[in-house]
Amino acid sequence: MFDNSTTTGVLRSETHLTKNFTPQEPVGRDGETNRIVEAVKPLTRQERPENLLVHGPAGVGKTTCVRHVFDRLEDESSTMAIYINCWQYDTRSSLLTELLIEMGYPAPRKGRPVDEILSRLQEFVGKSRGGVAVALDEFDRLGDQTEVVYDLEMLSNSVERDLGLVMVSNRGPRQVRLDPRSESRLDCLTLGFDPYSESELVDILARRVEQAFRPGTVENKVVEMIAEEVASDSGDCRKALGRLLSLGRWADRNSLDDIGTEQYGEFRNQP
Repeated sequence: MFDNSTTTGVLRSETHLTKNFTPQEPVGRDGETNRIVEAVKPLTRQERPENLLVHGPAGVGKTTCVRHVFDRLEDESSTMAIYINCWQYDTRSSLLTELLIEMGYPAPRKGRPVDEILSRLQEFVGKSRGGVAVALDEFDRLGDQTEVVYDLEMLSNSVERDLGLVMVSNRGPRQVRLDPRSESRLDCLTLGFDPYSESELVDILARRVEQAFRPGTVENKVVEMIAEEVASDSGDCRKALGRLLSLGRWADRNSLDDIGTEQYGEFRNQP
């Protein structure tokens, strides 16, 4: 009843159009992906990595690139690569507890003092085979930014293990709330992401159409029209994918066999 894979209509799988889907290869972000690789790659040689603040507006590929690099890092080396979203874990205690759980310790979600959590983290990081990379997505949503950064830097120093920190934020470097002491310890480099261009959005949408729609059901011109509209507004890939998903659902509700420019016009003009 609630399966996202369909046997009729133009859509065959909605999953590839949702924000939770991570493509195998980021599109149009080779330079940014390579820069993240350069920052964490020293961990594979058991050398000190570069800490990195990845910033830019929503829907421009920041999370996709970081998760892609972290997946490859863990698959291809002995480095432990941990991704945490600060929307879910927005306090010092909850984030450090989640970090401990991600390392394999069956800690309860609540009730442990921060000092005890840090002590356990020291134990686990000290036993790790290689370095540790930590990605903190939605970093601007974290309430205790200074304390967490300080904790992670002190953790790295106390166990003599290399720990790399990649912070992902919608806000730029001047808006990240770190005190001078933590900024000095972190020695953080920055990587900015620009909004997607029209041609980049066309490439992304074309690939997702191949994955999410039945062959030949969506005209190329429709993809180009969506890319042009979103690029002129925000360059937000999530908005483009959301529009494509809504279009597919609308087409299936109306029992359409394909989607051309005429059908897209009807979709855009609906109340």
